[in-house]
Amino acid sequence: MNKKDREKLEELSKKINETYVYIKSQAKFYCSKYKKFFKANEVATNMLISYKDLTLLREWQIIKTYDELCYYRWWKKWCYNLLDESKILIPSENPILDPNIKKLIDNVCWYKKDNIEYLHKLILFKYINLNEFNIPAVVLYWAWWSWKWTIINLFWTILWKENVWENLWQESLNSSFSVYKWEQFIVEFAEITRNSVNQDMRILNKLKNLVLSPTHTVNLKWVNLYKIDNVALFFISSNSNTPIQLDSKEKWNRRFTVIKSLSALSTQEWNDINKTIKDKESVQNYLCWLMVNFPEMINTNKIDSLDNQDKRDLEARSQSDANQFWEWFEEKYPDKKWKILIQDINKEINNYIVNELDYEYFERNNFKRYFWKNSKYEKKKMRFKGINNPRWGVEIK
Repeated sequence: MNKKDREKLEELSKKINETYVYIKSQAKFYCSKYKKFFKANEVATNMLISYKDLTLLREWQIIKTYDELCYYRWWKKWCYNLLDESKILIPSENPILDPNIKKLIDNVCWYKKDNIEYLHKLILFKYINLNEFNIPAVVLYWAWWSWKWTIINLFWTILWKENVWENLWQESLNSSFSVYKWEQFIVEFAEITRNSVNQDMRILNKLKNLVLSPTHTVNLKWVNLYKIDNVALFFISSNSNTPIQLDSKEKWNRRFTVIKSLSALSTQEWNDINKTIKDKESVQNYLCWLMVNFPEMINTNKIDSLDNQDKRDLEARSQSDANQFWEWFEEKYPDKKWKILIQDINKEINNYIVNELDYEYFERNNFKRYFWKNSKYEKKKMRFKGINNPRWGVEIK
């Protein structure tokens, strides 16, 4: 490079007041200041330089080139890391559980020992394993004024606010565009509640595509689809008694831990708690307390969902109308197994509607219309003993 070009390059370098990098997989520039992709002409316009000058900045690695973006503690080869680790809180050497933090966790968990211990362990596990994706989502639901969302505020202090995305609404899960992109370790969907069968299943499937998935496909406006590594722990908070539709209990619902809140906190109690969780020293002491009291989590590389009564109760409420019928049927006829003609099942369905359902509920939920779509047993043609032609029936296992 001659002296004139070198002087020009030095002058261009001084003009860069935003951090741009070039991402090969997108063939675009990324600006960490605005957390957006930009085309070459847009970058040139922003910097008041020519396209030729922009190319020169890339050639001489003043604007650096990477294969992908990532959001990782430590780093990932050939990737531009968006995480600023200096903002993550460091534990103190004083293992102290502040009474206000204890009150928050205890109240959210309705003072149930198993729930309380699990939530403490989960917070520690995520703190130690920031890059880990294999973590069940936590469903915090029911009581008003239990300050469930204050748990998310606690993560603000631990991980810094920019690493936490709180209060995403249900509409976000219905959008065709991606909500969670890459730059958060904690993501909260707030005020989730069940509506209709189809919408409930769409939301459940959207959550299942996010939770425990090693990667996500990101769909943003005017940007090519791209895959990113999942590093988020998801929270789902709701004041509803039926926040989300779970699968049947036979499927275990391994993606979800369910914790029910039943007691409210006063405004004064919340003010005290909020003040404590914003105090870095108190939270640093809490992190130290977690490490001292749950040392087994320090070298643990996996945490499973909590199998508790709260989860079993929500699974029961999530049962489809069809499967609630089958539970009734199997309890009434424990010896009826194998193949049953469809006309015999229809008689029992009518009997169930008359004796077990009120008319308004039956009309509102279109019981028969969606029965076979949601049934755990499939209606199909099969052969029956003593009948020549195949008939519609159900095989009870």
